[in-house]
Amino acid sequence: MTVPFKLVSPAKLIFEGEAELVIAVTTEGEEGILPRHAPFLAALKPGILRANILENGTPKRLELATGEGFMQALPDRVTVLVDQAVTFEEVDVEQARAELAVAADPPSAEFARAKLQLTGHH
Repeated sequence: MTVPFKLVSPAKLIFEGEAELVIAVTTEGEEGILPRHAPFLAALKPGILRANILENGTPKRLELATGEGFMQALPDRVTVLVDQAVTFEEVDVEQARAELAVAADPPSAEFARAKLQLTGHH
């Protein structure tokens, strides 16, 4: 069973398709959304967004480091809006380390930390 899932940033539509499960880091902690979830709206803080998606009918894991945003779950769809998102392939480890070292505000530091977490470099 799946639910229509859309992941959007101001720059682009990152993913639109079917998901079996979406897990995001809300300001209250990690929240997992399954199909037919009760209506739910949450603010997201920087962290790792994970989703079990179907790509051409094949189950696949989607993992991204995301910045701040919002997640809306309705029984028939899940929408996530984030200010920025990067995949494992897009992370420059040295740059993320440098960003973390100079980050003055907590969300920037959290996003840099999430990017490093995504690559396994803690």
